[in-house]
Amino acid sequence: MKPLVALSIISIALTLNACTNAQGGPEAGSKDPKRSEQFAIPDLPTRAHVVGSQTEADQLRERSERLKTKLTNDPNDIKSLLALSEVFITEARITGNYAANHDAALDIIDHVLVLTKAKTKDAKANDQRGEALTLKAVIRLSQHQFQEALELGKEAVAIDPHRAFNYGVLVDANVELGNYAEAVAMSDKMVGTRPDLRSYSRVSYLREIHGDVSGAEQAMEMAIKAGYPGAEETSWCRVQLGGIHERSGDLKMADEQYAAALAERADYPFALAAAGRVAGKLKNYAKAEAFLEQAISRMPDAHFHADLARVYKLQGKETEASEEIRITEETLIGLSGKEHGTTHSDHGHSHEVGLEMARFELEFHKDLPNALANAEHEFEHRENNIEVNSAMAAIHYASGNLSEAQVHLDMAKKTGCKNAELLLIEGLIKTANGNMKAGKKLVKEAFARDPYLQHPLVAEGHKVV
Repeated sequence: MKPLVALSIISIALTLNACTNAQGGPEAGSKDPKRSEQFAIPDLPTRAHVVGSQTEADQLRERSERLKTKLTNDPNDIKSLLALSEVFITEARITGNYAANHDAALDIIDHVLVLTKAKTKDAKANDQRGEALTLKAVIRLSQHQFQEALELGKEAVAIDPHRAFNYGVLVDANVELGNYAEAVAMSDKMVGTRPDLRSYSRVSYLREIHGDVSGAEQAMEMAIKAGYPGAEETSWCRVQLGGIHERSGDLKMADEQYAAALAERADYPFALAAAGRVAGKLKNYAKAEAFLEQAISRMPDAHFHADLARVYKLQGKETEASEEIRITEETLIGLSGKEHGTTHSDHGHSHEVGLEMARFELEFHKDLPNALANAEHEFEHRENNIEVNSAMAAIHYASGNLSEAQVHLDMAKKTGCKNAELLLIEGLIKTANGNMKAGKKLVKEAFARDPYLQHPLVAEGHKVV
């Protein structure tokens, strides 16, 4: 793991969503350009939940209608087609209704790719093609189709190497695939091309996973200052800055950022959920439930339901926790496009949720074989990713496969990341291998770094110290 009407792509860890066909390259599913007059201009979906301001929602819908009118008069107006696809992508990000909005955006983008394919010697059409490729890559990133996003981003950069937006796609795709050196190189190009909120936010994430937490905070603060107060992307950055503080155990500073995000953008689902998570860690359970329920009412994200399940479990509300766990699981399975009991999604009409399912099975069901199957599937696709290897290490440790756990832990540590989760896993592995002194020291360091750490192996850690 992206102003309002204007599209932004700031997120590295993107929100889960449903998707459309990822097969067949950029032109898959596109229509014959000679029949472009038959292209059906999609309607902006009606919002199922109240999220964001009514003014903001009205602006997006009005923009959508204006663009549709232009396209009714000229179905081959590529500029308007691209602008309309951005409206759908923005709507998806704001509301969490990814399936319908991304389906519509992809239909439009693939139509543009067909129209521009026949005009590649036309400089304007070529530039528009590059923009379409980048927009498609943004959607593929959100669907966790990281390799395709990388290829689309490379093609976009080849067309226009002076557009910072294109390098952002390459940063995100390389991060998710575990190509961290290349991600840093693309981040440098992005900052050098246009130092703004999008580039600073990526610098922040890269600094954090390379062990520079204070540098990560500084870069995200720069991103916030570069943004417009109240814009979704600025609020997203505030939540990310709060997350850095939270992972460092500073809940006061974290909560200040979540509160600031809500002050600037009332009812922002990610800030509501984050504030609820912090309240739960501080054992203010009524406040935690209220915040998380508000977040879910606006965007029923799987992570929000999982956070609420944790809050219920801390209070011993097992019936309520079980219901939230059930909803979390159903949401993840629905995103994967598979039936219950399968380990991963088919290629194509689905979202890759192997990592999310692995973590879910480990924490809530203690189903180690299924957790491992999901994690291994993810590992096949991005074997160098830190989060994937961290999950693999935790699952192998819980399964008693200490040598395998160590292999994946070493891979997860290769950038110098020293977060509390990795310290905990390393300490537990050392302890299990008989190195009690070193293991205990690392576990203590993990809890010192984040006293409120939430991880399936926390209980094991407390036994050690």
